[in-house]
Amino acid sequence: MNSRRIGHGLAAVALFASAACHSLDIQNPNVPDNKRILSDPDAVEAVAAGSLRTWFNAYETNRGAGPMNTAARTMSASWNNDHMRFYSSVDNPGNPATTGYTPTATWYRQAEGYWANDPTRPERVEIESFWVGSEDECCVGNSWPGFFAGLSSANDALGAIRNTKIVIRNAGDTKRAETVAELGRGMALMGIALNYDKGYIIDENTDLASLKYSDRKAMRNAAIDVLKQVVTDAGANSFVTDAKWTNGRSYSSAQIKQLAATLAAMTMAYYPRDATEMAAVPWDSVASFAAQGISSGTRFDFEIVADGCAAWCPDHLVWFDEVGSGRINTRVAHLLDPATQADPWPLTGNPRPKSADARLGDGTFGDGTLSGGSATVAKDAGAGTDFAWGPAAIFRPDRGAYHQSNISLIKFDRTGTEAGTGIAYGYGPVIAISSTQNDLIWAEALLRKSSPDVAKATQLVNLTRVGRGKLPAAGGEAVGADTDGPCMSTGVTYRTGGACSLWAKLLYEKEIEILGLGPSPFYEQRRLPFITSCTAPVALPTPGSITCNGKHIAGLLPGTPREMPVPAKELQVKGEALYTFGGAGAAKSPVP
Repeated sequence: MNSRRIGHGLAAVALFASAACHSLDIQNPNVPDNKRILSDPDAVEAVAAGSLRTWFNAYETNRGAGPMNTAARTMSASWNNDHMRFYSSVDNPGNPATTGYTPTATWYRQAEGYWANDPTRPERVEIESFWVGSEDECCVGNSWPGFFAGLSSANDALGAIRNTKIVIRNAGDTKRAETVAELGRGMALMGIALNYDKGYIIDENTDLASLKYSDRKAMRNAAIDVLKQVVTDAGANSFVTDAKWTNGRSYSSAQIKQLAATLAAMTMAYYPRDATEMAAVPWDSVASFAAQGISSGTRFDFEIVADGCAAWCPDHLVWFDEVGSGRINTRVAHLLDPATQADPWPLTGNPRPKSADARLGDGTFGDGTLSGGSATVAKDAGAGTDFAWGPAAIFRPDRGAYHQSNISLIKFDRTGTEAGTGIAYGYGPVIAISSTQNDLIWAEALLRKSSPDVAKATQLVNLTRVGRGKLPAAGGEAVGADTDGPCMSTGVTYRTGGACSLWAKLLYEKEIEILGLGPSPFYEQRRLPFITSCTAPVALPTPGSITCNGKHIAGLLPGTPREMPVPAKELQVKGEALYTFGGAGAAKSPVP
């Protein structure tokens, strides 16, 4: 691992630790001065805006997104940092003494990889990360409150505005703060709904002494209702947010309306825990919201400006948009260049690519000065825009060669050299929700809705397939289905080697374009059927069953948990029994 990763946030500890929430009780990060703060109009505005910062830091924490995305085999790392080794390892990778870890049976997770929801287990902190908050494992005290802290801030601001009738300078600024607080509430509820089997629906009028759980479906519906209200309120008012609220970016009320529409579409589309729940998604509504989202009209990305993890921390990208600390899984690398990037990773390593996809190209990157685990070949005319090749096998061999990969994500490094002012050190503009993400959710909804619109879906797929990848345009092929699995840059599917359907090309774009956007790659993979090159099993096998020795192309491996339980410490406080998901047990809760 690149030693530069250690200590990135040390200078931030004193600045931000006071905002952390160190108990699993639902607490307000503003106590003990809550009453005084909420009588100050400027402070109420700051609390409303602060709910956005809390959401961003929770959504981007590597303690949550790292284990999830490595378990989904989109990213790869076998470090014990954030317990990524525990959550991404498999029980039966194959024989390491051969030319590679060729599966001898369907890979599964049982001894490891389940959510270790036990107060005595160190791996429990990943389950706590979205709920109550995370403490960066590299810097003790560098803490990032979870979604409930953001929900609490949003509710405090809304209570002051709606119940206390506080005025922030004038009616327009007051409505702006109210709408932004509503957005923060919707984002927080979305975060709980997408990750946990149940949670708490809380607003400014809730009696916290009588809190009761709501199941994940109710949490989802509550998030969507709030986001719908943001669409309405932002559409009925005219304002521009203060750039300080996202550390350097301001957004118009029209853009806030678009963002809320995209988040509503995401909440509906990413909610299913597996392929069996996909039919219950209201795809017509997803398409409708996405059509109003951040890629409609004048497109934009929702981004913030990170400050080296003093107050705004893109922790997941600090790990995975850096050549020497994280890599993309060979499953994804193989899609980009099947001729050079073998999957699983061979013991001899994978050579420099020569991909038809301009996002990888020949894998060159940097100015030739990067060294050690971060070494690359200096950028030339064939360089890709999103990925780089590195010759080093950076992970510990004894933890499994199947974790290794030679391809890294460099898409978000705007310095071009992993300079200290860039994303590898937690600095610079960071896209949290991209316009392309909205396009791809929209395209999927257009194919799944009651009256499919293949022409529009094809157009949306080509925006990145042609526009960024420089690949042959989609159009005229069979529509197919998600069971086709992803296409490869060569125009054939990984699963069969046959011609790619439109669905296969859409899945390919999702594999490439969603990388680096918080835990979104995990949400994408858990909704897919288990896709394998085996001719027999279509259904997900049970852990330990010998089903085939083919390639595991997409979807979550058997034994991988599909949602988080309520954290163990919260259960203990309430005197409730511990439970978990994954491994030999259930992968998810029953459908509500």
